[in-house]
Amino acid sequence: MASLTIRDLKKSYGAVEILKGINIEIEDGGFLVLVGPSGCGKSTLLNTIAGLEDITSGDIKIGENSVAGLHPSKRDIAMVFQSYALYPNMSVAQNIAFGMEMRGVEKPKRDKAVSDVAELLQISKLLDRKPSQLSGGQRQRVAMGRALVRNPQVFLFDEPLSNLDAKLRVDMRTEIKRMHQRMATTTVYVTHDQIEALTLATKIAVLKDGSLQQFGTPDEIYNDPANVFVAEFMGSPSMNMLTMPVEQDAGGLFMTLKREDGSAIRVPLPDNAALRGKLGKPVIFGLRPEALTDPASADRTATGELLEADFLIDVTEPAGADVYAVTTLNGRHVTARVKPSAAVHDGQNARLALNLARAVFFDPATQDRLR
Repeated sequence: MASLTIRDLKKSYGAVEILKGINIEIEDGGFLVLVGPSGCGKSTLLNTIAGLEDITSGDIKIGENSVAGLHPSKRDIAMVFQSYALYPNMSVAQNIAFGMEMRGVEKPKRDKAVSDVAELLQISKLLDRKPSQLSGGQRQRVAMGRALVRNPQVFLFDEPLSNLDAKLRVDMRTEIKRMHQRMATTTVYVTHDQIEALTLATKIAVLKDGSLQQFGTPDEIYNDPANVFVAEFMGSPSMNMLTMPVEQDAGGLFMTLKREDGSAIRVPLPDNAALRGKLGKPVIFGLRPEALTDPASADRTATGELLEADFLIDVTEPAGADVYAVTTLNGRHVTARVKPSAAVHDGQNARLALNLARAVFFDPATQDRLR
């Protein structure tokens, strides 16, 4: 096992810059998730770590050793691909053992390693089957097993669950997390699914257009987003965003929420230099759906003000343990997350509580967080 350090990494194809000075460091045994929309550069970054893509400049270190320019076979990494890439004419056991056989590992050691990995992944009963006889989830376990027997310093996963149905994705996500807890091998995992990122990672790197938008723990990424892109990309439903001017009266700084009927709600703001500097100017007010909820579900232990008001509910979306209630504020749809017991109904007013301690503010021009 080893740490992974990426310093000022750039990758260009001709004049097109794909990766723009990426800086990331993950500790020994950490689980790094690279997340972002399609085309953001996350798979390219993974491929540079694997040695499948050359870098234009910068450095990649595994442990204390630079691997920039080193052949993939010399990097002591193992990769799990989206497509499984299993040999159809080989059994499960042969697929898992193939790499060891090519490296000249003796058969008794190969058999022991295959047995141990199969037990870990709960595929011992499948060892004699061919890939065509397996489900998608079973094939992905075999692909993982082939990587695990390598016992590498770093595991690389390239969207390994994207071909699975919703339930299998959840099941396999749990298996990957359990596997990492047992083995504690440094892991880099690429996905466009922000739920996978939040549930699996010890650290998340959010990418957009080849640039690193934010790097931090799942809690930091979700609750302390660095900019509008991170705030909107991470979380489902997305963070509510309203643009309003900062105002001031005898009570201090505030913003005004306007309901559909034209009535207003005064929202007190924290008195800090960043917001004072925006007096009279528009600022983006961001609030997660769970911070706009029925009063019974509101977090009353949070520091800051809890503001209750009545809102006209346009539409409700039942989602099992939660109900998403959509209202209109300042001409935009805003989503609240309430409990089914709140009995919120379409076309009726409902009492909701805003947890202002969870509010975040952004500069509309730069899209960056105001602190």
